[in-house]
Amino acid sequence: MKVYYNPAYNGFVYMGLTEGQVFFNSTVCNTNSLVDLIALHAGVDFPVASNIDRVLDYYKAMLEYNKVNPSNLFEKSFKVDGFNTAKECLKWRDAMILAGWQPGKNDGSERMKVLAGFEKNFHSISNGEKLLRITETVEKGCNLPENLEIITPFDYACFKPAEVRLLDALKKRIGADKVHSNNDLPQGLNNLRKVADILVENKPDAISLDGDKSLELLCFAEKKEALEYLSQLNADDYSVWINRDNRAFDNYLIQVQKPTCGSSDKGVSQISELPIIGLALFTRPLNLNALINWLTVPKSPLSIAFRNKLVDEIVHSGGYFNDACSKCLSEAEDKDKERIKYFLPDISKPEEAIGDNPIKKSVIFDYVKQLSQWINANLHMEMNDFEKNHLTGALSICSAMSRMLELIEADEVSYDDLILNFDSISTEIESEISESMVGCQNLISSSSNIASIADSTIWCDFYNPDEQALSYDFLLPQEKDALNENVWTSKNEQKFNRLNKLLPFMLTQNKLTLVTVKKDGTKDVVKDPILIRLEKNMDKELTKEPLSLKQTLGVSTEAIEQFNNRHQDEDGTIHFERKDLVSFPQKESFSSISTLIDNPFDYVFNKIIKLRKSGSAAMSALHTTKGLVAHAIIEVLFDPAKGGSPAAIRTRIDSDFDKVFDQKVLECGGILLQPENLSEKNVFKKDMNSCVIKLCNLIEKNGLSVVACEKEYKDVLLPEFESQEILFDGFIDMLLEDQSGKMVIFDFKYSPKKDKYEKWIKNNKSMQLALYKGLVEKTSDKNIKAKAYVLLPDIKVITAADLIGASFKTNVEREGELLEEMSNSYEYRKTQIQKGIVEDGEGLIFPQNDVKVSYAIEMGKKDLVPLDANVKPNNGTWEKTPNKYSDYVFFKAGK
Repeated sequence: MKVYYNPAYNGFVYMGLTEGQVFFNSTVCNTNSLVDLIALHAGVDFPVASNIDRVLDYYKAMLEYNKVNPSNLFEKSFKVDGFNTAKECLKWRDAMILAGWQPGKNDGSERMKVLAGFEKNFHSISNGEKLLRITETVEKGCNLPENLEIITPFDYACFKPAEVRLLDALKKRIGADKVHSNNDLPQGLNNLRKVADILVENKPDAISLDGDKSLELLCFAEKKEALEYLSQLNADDYSVWINRDNRAFDNYLIQVQKPTCGSSDKGVSQISELPIIGLALFTRPLNLNALINWLTVPKSPLSIAFRNKLVDEIVHSGGYFNDACSKCLSEAEDKDKERIKYFLPDISKPEEAIGDNPIKKSVIFDYVKQLSQWINANLHMEMNDFEKNHLTGALSICSAMSRMLELIEADEVSYDDLILNFDSISTEIESEISESMVGCQNLISSSSNIASIADSTIWCDFYNPDEQALSYDFLLPQEKDALNENVWTSKNEQKFNRLNKLLPFMLTQNKLTLVTVKKDGTKDVVKDPILIRLEKNMDKELTKEPLSLKQTLGVSTEAIEQFNNRHQDEDGTIHFERKDLVSFPQKESFSSISTLIDNPFDYVFNKIIKLRKSGSAAMSALHTTKGLVAHAIIEVLFDPAKGGSPAAIRTRIDSDFDKVFDQKVLECGGILLQPENLSEKNVFKKDMNSCVIKLCNLIEKNGLSVVACEKEYKDVLLPEFESQEILFDGFIDMLLEDQSGKMVIFDFKYSPKKDKYEKWIKNNKSMQLALYKGLVEKTSDKNIKAKAYVLLPDIKVITAADLIGASFKTNVEREGELLEEMSNSYEYRKTQIQKGIVEDGEGLIFPQNDVKVSYAIEMGKKDLVPLDANVKPNNGTWEKTPNKYSDYVFFKAGK
């Protein structure tokens, strides 16, 4: 049996087989697979546990040692991060064992003595120890594969000493001629052979190249240009293709409809990290974003319908501990109800979620146990390989979590300690992204994966070299001395890495093409050391002038005009064809109708297409959340059912403010409880306490009493909108009444800026206040005395009415019946959209006397609500005010 052996082999190795050839009685091995092959024929077995199990075994050994030997060298590190400390110490231990360390016998430092102490409670062998045991088995005369011949790519003297010892033992058993380096090397003399000879022998000789094209360097300005070039080549243009990360190349091959080479990605996913993500249940205080992430994972013990509904309630309400979420849990299907107690925070115990008390270990055990059972059950169901691999990874994490919990002696554990230990257990899993197809390139992922002569080779990513730390750099000088000649010297390891890097030069017969680039996206790439060495030997910069696709492909190129997929005309209109799909809602609110008038693009996406944010992306920003909580606090403290007079309100503020504040933060201000917002929450509480007192004083000064808070109106048909048959819903923040029975409307805005609201009143464009006035007058016989914007938390009052304490008294400078104008504008925008026109215009600037937006042109003629616009007389320009809070900025042209 022929064995092509290189410790650096990993994945597919090029063997030079042509179509129809069979790789008979031969194999390719790295160290682990060579050891397994010998063990199979020797009839011995030395099981090696998984990495995570070995780390946990070592963690336990360190734990036992620390009990008997406090204040040892690693105790402080172990207390801070036990799992990662164990992982690092185990890495040192395995490397030293492979280099001949005998714990307790040749300890050359305090570190080695402490590590030797851990060995008393650690009995899990490494792959390195398996190698040493197999070597001893070979030396004792075990059975070997018949007609064994081992071929290395170069002299194995620079391999790890333990690997050298195994090969020497095999050489004694099967003969020196049966363990040798590859002697089947390219012949002839061309530029490639000259360069290979100088690089392999590490000669300082100057290089002068002839005219042959056996060695070619292609340098592109950007990586994408290199990928475009490579994708245009035929698969058989080169015998071997070298590319470390093939995902991007496969994407280009797909675009040009060529067979893909196959690519994979090694990492973690939401499925493999399921047990870790689920720890969101135990965050203290409860982290809403983390909880939403848990509820939106691709696979979960809870049904997707239930999770989606609960996420909607959390996002809409701004919290978890409220009636809406409680109702969602109570209405869950039986299967979900059985699992809620394990996979969701206890909604009946909000005090647990907002405190900082430790979590009972038994509760975490139940979570891990139930999750393990669910994963086990799902692994027996039909699913794709990706899901199965990553669910298997999640199961191994559950197993590790259970073992770690068993090692924790306390009955309770803090969340910080929990996440510190468990977050280190993550396991990277390799997953296939695209498959290798018939007719694709012979592609290898590393220069070391070439074991036979190739007629031609192209190195697709000859830049950004992998930087590897030397295996024994962590050793102190006295530790190296204690291990004697068994340590892999830096000289030999560097030689090993260099020769593996040079294998394409050594094993390519006729043509080697090196492809490099100047930039990868916006980043400058790092030159490969081989290229730097070549430039030094040739005394010139080889990549000074990057090539273009035109030069490399020999084809003409032309600029392609950018495609405007919004079809926006110069007047800001966007046209669409499927007018038959347009359907307007029968109910509107203030916010929706004002959006339709000012920002029809946003209205179409939200109300007609119904493209909306979901999950944690839909959570309100901190500033918006403060506004929601402020409204909720005022609704309770100023509730007229408990007395709407200033005196009654003041009594409630004095007695109930703290309780109401905490309750409303829980119900609708959950993000204020996140660690990064806790200081903000304390400031907000002081602001709101001052706010409600000032608001009560304002009401008292004006001789008012509260009639309603968050007064709801549903299905109201206003006279101005009868022709459109549009019903209105809405909530008025506060309705008040003076002693004569006349009504006052307060609309609260949590904002420090007054300019926008002053401008609206001045321009007679307070659509919200006009709509609220219409709702009150339509549904009652009351007259409206005043309406005002009240800015929270400072209680700045902006109004055109006579209110005592109004901070910004503003005069109305534009005449017009605003509700009539809103009705006209609604009809105008609706007609546009039904004709397949969305007139947006954001980002377009027009001369003041030549505005081309049709709505702006028609405003005066058709009694439309004025558009919000920035008019600059000095510059003579007109620009529509952009919607800074739009959810659809990504889709918009212009700015």
